[in-house]
Amino acid sequence: MTKLDDYDRKIVAALQTNGRLSNIDVAKRVNLSHSSCSRRIARLEREGVIVGYRALTDRQKLGLSVRAYCGVIREANVGWETVAHELAEIEGVVSVFAVSGEVDLMLEIVARDMQHYAQVVLQEVFNATGVNATRSSFVLEEVKSIY
Repeated sequence: MTKLDDYDRKIVAALQTNGRLSNIDVAKRVNLSHSSCSRRIARLEREGVIVGYRALTDRQKLGLSVRAYCGVIREANVGWETVAHELAEIEGVVSVFAVSGEVDLMLEIVARDMQHYAQVVLQEVFNATGVNATRSSFVLEEVKSIY
């Protein structure tokens, strides 16, 4: 595990808020010199603390009004890795997690509408190797999301 100090944490927080900040702007926000901040950012990237930069999008404006978490219960004779990797290839599945509890896997799915969501689950998820049952929970309001 990479050892992080307060400056490293502040740098990561600044870049999570706005990944397009220049190194100079990050340095100003965390009260470091530009060169020291640049070296720290390069180290955080090299050590895999910062794994990339991407655009956060407005799902509504992209026509994706439904967001749901779909718990998947697998058949006992099929390994979770097999099921997880197949489900990860489905369009609309944006995250796949192996979890503890009542389900084996948790999918985050985005869809245009309920009809599209039903199509993804009924025609794609249910037809994946080793899927026995699903449990869906729909996002009603996103309160906080930083990752």
